[in-house]
Amino acid sequence: MGCAGSPQLAQPLQGDLSSDSAITTCFSPDEKCDEQLISFIRSAKKSIDIAIFSLTHPQIVHEILMASRRIPVRVLVDRRQSKERHSLVSTLIKAQVPARSGYQRGIMHHKFVIVDKDKLETGSFNFTHGASFKNQENQIYIWKSEVVSQYQSRFDKMWHEARVF
Repeated sequence: MGCAGSPQLAQPLQGDLSSDSAITTCFSPDEKCDEQLISFIRSAKKSIDIAIFSLTHPQIVHEILMASRRIPVRVLVDRRQSKERHSLVSTLIKAQVPARSGYQRGIMHHKFVIVDKDKLETGSFNFTHGASFKNQENQIYIWKSEVVSQYQSRFDKMWHEARVF
């Protein structure tokens, strides 16, 4: 099962962005949201910016690493969560993927990915097996420039305020 309204995520990425295909959803655990996210990461041609609270899914981390070998990738994570036992943030850091921890009073609880500065994935979905196979989670994929630019501005602001590992 793919994202609701789209059997394969790659379809809307190449479609008419003024059509209904400019927004697609995915709901776990009923749908394969981790696979949709991996497809989304693989679709990047220029850049990837990621703001994620929890990062423990090995395949998603692998895809981020592979992408970082061909295009610029930046990953912003929650400081405390990145130190948890199952966190794979250290894997990214060891591979020299630019990673920073959010610097704010509370937690960095965002969950979004910006691909090529013009496509967005967001929702409740953390990059974990629990989000993929157990929890009731959601993703929304958006290809509307006015929305993506707001997320890009927020990411850039947080990135500049964040701490380098």
